[in-house]
Amino acid sequence: MVAHAVHALAFVAAVHGNVTAIDSTHDLLTVHHHAHEGMAMEMTMVVKLKDTKRLATLREGEYVDLRCDQSRNPWVCVLAEDAPTR
Repeated sequence: MVAHAVHALAFVAAVHGNVTAIDSTHDLLTVHHHAHEGMAMEMTMVVKLKDTKRLATLREGEYVDLRCDQSRNPWVCVLAEDAPTR
């Protein structure tokens, strides 16, 4: 019997800012995120949305509040309103 490790995504890192690009082909979202406690630098990041159908609901320039799993590259994120609660 072989044991398999299952990695549950931990959507704990908060990223919020404005969408600067949407790459539907690769399911990527580029966000110019705002500095806040826990992420002191303002920068642009590329993240992958866990629910790729949500990409179609977003527009460039729109403000988003994300919760992200930092263990993935690129980070895998969900919109804060879709984030699992503990």
